[in-house]
Formats: sequence, C-alpha cells, structure tokens
Amino acid sequence: MNFGIHFLTLICLALSMACTLIPGAVPAQAEDSSFWNNFKDPEDGKFDILGDRETQEGLLPIVIPFNEPAVGFGAVGALAYFHPKSAPDSSTQASHIAPPPSISFGGGGYAENKTWAVAVGHLGVWRNGKVRYLGAGAYSSVNLDFYGIGDDSQTSSKPISFHLEGGGIVQKLETKLGSSNFFVGAQYMYTITTGTFDSDEEIEDEGRTSNAGLTLTGSYDSRDNIFTPNSGTTAILGLTYNTPAMGGDFTYGRVDFVVNQYWDIGSRLILGLRAEYHQTGHEAPFYALPWVRLRGIPVFRYLGYNVVTTEIEPRWKISQRWSLLGFAGLGRAAINFDRLKDAEDAYNYGLGFRYLIARKLGLMMGLDLARGPEETVGYITVGRAW
Repeated sequence: MNFGIHFLTLICLALSMACTLIPGAVPAQAEDSSFWNNFKDPEDGKFDILGDRETQEGLLPIVIPFNEPAVGFGAVGALAYFHPKSAPDSSTQASHIAPPPSISFGGGGYAENKTWAVAVGHLGVWRNGKVRYLGAGAYSSVNLDFYGIGDDSQTSSKPISFHLEGGGIVQKLETKLGSSNFFVGAQYMYTITTGTFDSDEEIEDEGRTSNAGLTLTGSYDSRDNIFTPNSGTTAILGLTYNTPAMGGDFTYGRVDFVVNQYWDIGSRLILGLRAEYHQTGHEAPFYALPWVRLRGIPVFRYLGYNVVTTEIEPRWKISQRWSLLGFAGLGRAAINFDRLKDAEDAYNYGLGFRYLIARKLGLMMGLDLARGPEETVGYITVGRAW
C-alpha cells in the first residue's frame, strides 16, 4: 500500500540523518587512558561526543530511542560507514555550511506495537557538497489506526486498525546552482505493499498494491548549521506525479511546500518558525495522503487531501551548552482546500531542553514534552525537531 512509501522514506531518512549526526566514527587514541576523557571538550572541559577529535572516516554504530504515540516506544539502530572526504573544492570554500560526508548505512527500527522496519542505503556527497545522492531500500511491517480523511471523517472517534507490510526503494539526486544557496533535483520512489484491515466491512484499498512516482524538487538553504540552526532559511518545493507508467497502480499528482525560518535575536534567543502545505489528488489511495505532523499528535491521526501546518519554537540559551525551549503549533486537514478554514484544529504545545552534545558540529540533543488534543508525549530529539 502506498502509505508504505511514507514510512519507508521516514526510516531511510532517519537512518541517514542519524548517521550524519555523529561523524566521529573511529575515536583517536587519547593520551589519557580514562575512557571518559575521550568525550571531554578541551575548550570548556564539558561532555562532548567528539571531544578533541576531528571528524574522520570509519565505522560507527548508532542507537536512537524514540516515542511515537502511534506505535509506542521503540528504537532505531544503524551501522554507518563514513567514507574519506575528498580535498575541498576551492570554488566552494566560501560557503558557510560544511557539506556532510558520504555515508553507507544499514539498520532498522522496532516499536512497542510490533511495527518494525529495516533499511540499507548510501548518501553520496560529491564536489564539496554541490552534488548529493541518496539511494535506499527498505522493508517494513506497520501497525497503525485509520481515523478517516479530513473534515468528512466518519471514523475519528472509532478508528480502524490496519496492517501494512512491504518494501520499497528511493533514488534521489540533487545539484547546487553555482555558488548560490539553491538546489534542484529529482527523486524516484517505488513501493509494493499488502494491507489488511481489522474491519468486517469491505475496504477498497485492501490487498496488494504498488505505487511509483517521480518528484521534481527545488530548494533553498541558508541555515548557519544543518543540525541545530540558529539563523537562516530552508525552503523546499516538491512536485510529484505518480503513474502506472512508472510501475505503480495509481495516477495522481502531489504538491509539497515547506519553509523553516530561524532568527538569532540578541545573544541568547533563537526563534524558529515552520510553515507547511501539502496537497494530493483525489485519485490517491488514503495511505498515500499527507497528515498533520506535530509533536504530541500520532502519525496518521489527522489525514487529508489538503494539509496545512504551522509551528513556532523559541529557544533560550542558558549557557553555551544548555538551552530551554517552548513550542506551539496548529494544523488542519481537509478534503478540499476551501474547507481548510472550517476543519478541526490539530494543535500542540510543550516545553523541552537541549544540550550541545557536539560543539564542533553545532549539534544539540534533548527531551521534549508535548501536549496534543488527546495526550501528552515525551520525545528524545537529536538535532532539530523539524
């Protein structure tokens, strides 16, 4: 089923993102025999996952726990290989954003409700970050609840449980436009899955189906840091066309537009603002539709052919290492665009803290406590929340 493409993509991106978070793959031998001295920053003497080491090639095992209200507690684990970096391209040295390394990875995840996934892939970065490639394959078994579609939902108060199992591939290539902050690229996704529902009624999308589509992307990225930004903008526009000619069973289009803005206000306050719009053609099966993505709200809870989401996140620097933050967001999902104004509000709010766990990367890690319309959920956050 085509919802599998979203879940498989999330697993692939989570693994590749996790791998890029900690590129200190093989620790150098420290003069002090103490194990913990390998993780002490010589600048301030505080705990730091890189310590005094520079990033380098090698193998790195990673385990990241998570709590997602739709599937419960779980963890994602991966083994990543960081390839040696080539010499910097003098034409791109002016860029203030260091490109990530090339990474090959494999791993998987398991959740409390017996949802699981495995994935392998490669993130290739060439010409000092000007050309980037992501190729990944994954297989998953997903257990979720269906609450209905948009403002016409008839199952919102009594969701139907469903199970999806299948595999898919992702192939993505993008290139930078000259020395600007603009990227253009293309992505191909294919998945084949089998779905079953815990319902006595006959459901049209049940059974074995495939989905395939080509996405043209354009993006802009001026963030000062790709892990935990303090200033700058990232904007992404994706135009997707799914068709049987590419190997799937469905014909429909999709538009995705995402903007994240960060302001460094004074010396201690960072203000983040997020805005998203997603639109999918009515020919798409329900499991391929976008949903409201906010901390405190389960995956797939608010589903629609048209989805809008906004969120604000101020972060206050207590010290160089520690920060406190708050966040609040609002999303809506509807059948048609003109019905978004009357759709149910899917809101969240919460508090969290961050610790600068890798100073040289500008990478922060912490815990968020989020309240949604129905429950309160804790999240371990590595890097940015969005």
